[in-house]
Amino acid sequence: MGTSKWSERANCWTSTVSPDPSSDQALVVEMLGLEALIRLAPDAPSRRALIRPGLRKKPGVVAGDWVTWKPVDEDADGPDALITAVAPRENLLSRPDFRGKPKPIAANLDYVVVVATPSDPPLRLGLVDRYLAAAAHNGIDAVVCLNKVDLDLDGSAQAQLLPYARLCPVVTTSAVLETGIEALRRAVQGKRSVFVGHSGVGKSSLANALIPGLDRRIGEVNDTIGRGRHTTTSARLLDLPGGGELVDTPGIRAFGLSGIDVRRLSELYPEFVERADDCRFRGCSHTHEPGCAVRPDVESGEIDRGRYERYVMIRQSILEEDF
Repeated sequence: MGTSKWSERANCWTSTVSPDPSSDQALVVEMLGLEALIRLAPDAPSRRALIRPGLRKKPGVVAGDWVTWKPVDEDADGPDALITAVAPRENLLSRPDFRGKPKPIAANLDYVVVVATPSDPPLRLGLVDRYLAAAAHNGIDAVVCLNKVDLDLDGSAQAQLLPYARLCPVVTTSAVLETGIEALRRAVQGKRSVFVGHSGVGKSSLANALIPGLDRRIGEVNDTIGRGRHTTTSARLLDLPGGGELVDTPGIRAFGLSGIDVRRLSELYPEFVERADDCRFRGCSHTHEPGCAVRPDVESGEIDRGRYERYVMIRQSILEEDF
């Protein structure tokens, strides 16, 4: 009998090796409070596992983690496994909780897919920038997806995203009209990706379109505040037809960058990094220093002014958080 094998390169189970039922390693599919759903082999059913108390806070356990487990005596309908260790992660995407402490979202990712909409809820480029910075900080590639493109009647949202096409793939989709779904599928095929973005942007609708029969619950946007209701309550690892995995996450209303050194923030902007060596001073913040090579390109239009101005605002918000 072969042994199950984890592909560090692809961040997913390999399908060429037969699973070994005696293996003590498993993939975390979903968190359920003090428990987790784990999968022991490709296409195997998930099973419930308790999390050893010492692991719950640090390093914590999230969807996408590779863990060690052992069987325990099943108590009625309770879990029959115990997670005893978490393997070193290639990367971890987190967001601050209500106290400003990092709250892990998903681990061992290939892509962060930032989902935004022209309206309903409105396009918030500041949030897009924060997600891209967080992805770069964690060494994860990014894709920007403009969903509900059918609402972009004058094309203004697509125009606002043109500068991002220089930085990462940009895909336009409409889950309602079923347009752009194949382009999105090609972008994430064979990879482990996480959909992130405001509530109501259609992450679950896109997941349903990519995975026939999934039927993730879809929520409406609150007319009063212009934000969606949370229909996904926990991050869950979903298998993509043809290979790859998707981590569907609850929507969020804000995304901070606490934990990122403000002196390193500019290094998370590829268009700044390209010019940093030409700045007069090493460690230039690109905000006030003489001889900066970035600001002239902002003035000339080589660097998008809006994205630069949002960088300055994000930088200031980090300084205020640290103060």
